[in-house]
Amino acid sequence: MIQFIISRTISSFILGFGLLAISLQVLEAKQVDIPIECLNETKTSDDFNVFDFFLTHGETQEWLNLLATEYPETCQIQSLGQSSEGREISAISIYNDQPKKIILLGNLKAREWVGMTSSIFIIHELVRNSASYPHANKFQWIIVPITNPDGYEYTREHNRRWAKTRTVQQDGNIGVNLESNFDAQWGSATSHSALNPSGLLYRGSEPFSEPESRAIKELLDSHEDAILVVDLQAHGPNIFMPWSYTDEPVPNIDLVRAVADAGHKAMNAQSQQEFEVGIISDYAPFEYGTCMDYCSLIGIKVCLILRQQVGTHNLVTNDIIPFGQEAMVGIQAMAIESDWQQWQRSGDNF
Repeated sequence: MIQFIISRTISSFILGFGLLAISLQVLEAKQVDIPIECLNETKTSDDFNVFDFFLTHGETQEWLNLLATEYPETCQIQSLGQSSEGREISAISIYNDQPKKIILLGNLKAREWVGMTSSIFIIHELVRNSASYPHANKFQWIIVPITNPDGYEYTREHNRRWAKTRTVQQDGNIGVNLESNFDAQWGSATSHSALNPSGLLYRGSEPFSEPESRAIKELLDSHEDAILVVDLQAHGPNIFMPWSYTDEPVPNIDLVRAVADAGHKAMNAQSQQEFEVGIISDYAPFEYGTCMDYCSLIGIKVCLILRQQVGTHNLVTNDIIPFGQEAMVGIQAMAIESDWQQWQRSGDNF
């Protein structure tokens, strides 16, 4: 009987000590902001169900970093800077040894999540499923899945309809429309929405007033030899060509249209969506300070907007794969066509 009591007492002490140790471990984790579930396991990229959930900005960053760690010969992470609230703006570069560059930009408008999800799908396929895309490894892919991290997080936590950044303006208003903040006829804007800090299309106090647009500017400026840049958006289905600020086409419109038509044909075969191809100013009022126009002005030969057929608030997780497949097929076709067309015209001044 005495032996039993002593045994129970020792067991209780060990159990209590163990619980105390766990409690101290949890407390320590909270103090240094380590997720409790990470204490006793090492995460891999497999732990992120990127096709089943809308990742937070932090989860996206963690997933990208894990990919770069697990596939160092395939991809690398580049920091482009930080948002006004201090969030990282990252690009992942895939197949770095290839000289022909494709740049994809997602989520310039915070609420257009499909730009982010399609970018993430493409990253996953290029890194984890490359055998299914034998032509894709002929290019270096530079992808920024979340160009507007503050705005994106705000749409997750507060207002799903928010489109702008979260920079505090001098008058107390919040945010700038990144698609109006590039130095491409920026000063020509006259609409109340573009000039008023409370407006949905507010252009900012000057071109590149936002750290987010400056980060993208520096990326584009450092890769003026890219053969294709695609700005991924919602509210399609369209493939838009520059210019946004005039109804005149870009000088090399034949090249740009041939590339856009290749994407249209591929995506129509993939998803039976009839994408319209056209100059964006034929479909909407003139816009000033757009990323696509800046891209064209600095000499990148083919700059396009891909708008997929989903509204701002209509995207659900079941859409991630089909929209991702559609974008992957279309952009790969456009990359191949752009490479071919530019090679054919390499002796011409275009």
